[in-house]
Amino acid sequence: MEKIPLLLIFLGHVFIDASQGILPVVVTRQKDLFELSYFQVGLMMMVLNLTSSVIQPFFGFISDRVPTGWFIPVGLLWTATAMGLLGWAPNYLTALSLVALAGLGTAAFHPRSMMAVFLLSGSKKGLGTAVFSMGGNLGFAIGPMVGGFLVLGFGLHATLGLLPPCVLLVLLILFYPGDFLRRESEKPGPSDATPGTASIIPWVSLIAVCLIVTLRSWVYVSFITFLPLFFEGKGIALTSASLILTVFLACGAFAGLYGGHLSDRIGRKRIIVISSLVYPVFAALMLYLKGPWVWVMAGASGAALLASFSVTIVLTQELMPRHLGLASGLILGLSFGTGGLGTALSGFMADAYGLTLTFWILALVPILAAVLTVFITVPQRVVAVKATAS
Repeated sequence: MEKIPLLLIFLGHVFIDASQGILPVVVTRQKDLFELSYFQVGLMMMVLNLTSSVIQPFFGFISDRVPTGWFIPVGLLWTATAMGLLGWAPNYLTALSLVALAGLGTAAFHPRSMMAVFLLSGSKKGLGTAVFSMGGNLGFAIGPMVGGFLVLGFGLHATLGLLPPCVLLVLLILFYPGDFLRRESEKPGPSDATPGTASIIPWVSLIAVCLIVTLRSWVYVSFITFLPLFFEGKGIALTSASLILTVFLACGAFAGLYGGHLSDRIGRKRIIVISSLVYPVFAALMLYLKGPWVWVMAGASGAALLASFSVTIVLTQELMPRHLGLASGLILGLSFGTGGLGTALSGFMADAYGLTLTFWILALVPILAAVLTVFITVPQRVVAVKATAS
């Protein structure tokens, strides 16, 4: 495991997701400035989600075919510049365009960075990926704080404050001794042209993993969207409900780090199964119990749900060793983005059947993810490597 390059990519992940995370603060000010409707505000968030997540497989596909190490520093600078100029937008259309451009930089950064993490992590790919994923969670967590500090403290034009730390980080990445930006995934050789070799994509296993990630993302995004409203409906103050959500997210972030490390020892599928079966228990207790136990179960359920977050990324890369960029883009982008769209379905269910019943249904969804692991076949080369390492 090459720690310094991994640290630089980790910091890049923190920064780029924090840069996106300032949008809720900025758009709140721009709503009054441009006299926007709630639909226009929601459209900005949707555009950022589409350009930053759903098209990531496209950038991953490119990264598997041509050298794209430059996607990492350029993606950082591109996103920081677009979000930095957002506060200077003279009208709504310009702001919408800048948000769309910012998403493109993010979409280029993530698959290529995840490829680099895979190549730099050695035999500890689960741990390396978990650290990278934790960087994104941390970035999203501090994004609103950064936005509040800049915009609420110094005005909308202060969004340009994103650029100085970004330039410094980009320079550190570019001038770090070594060639980690130039490392690429293995290219198929002549022996890979025949059926049954590593170049053949195991579609059944791949589809199963993507479905697992989509289900988990649906539950995750729905919970963080509606959990404060659920607890407020139970008579818990909104401030306390928001803190319960923070506990849910924080425990999930740290559990994702440990889950990735543990998967290097006991296997990826086992972590996914344990996470998927334990989560419904803790989630049900969180919905049922009252008092201090709600906080405990919120943390436990968040930890259980996100323990397999980085694990599914590594598993997909191991299923597609010749297509690391595409594998990363599928999980980080397409699967997560489409799962997030399931929030609309959750909202429809809440309107039709009530928020309480909706949460009970969502608590049970991960059981289906555990069932889907039956269709995942771990590549023999991976089993052999783990046996050698142990």
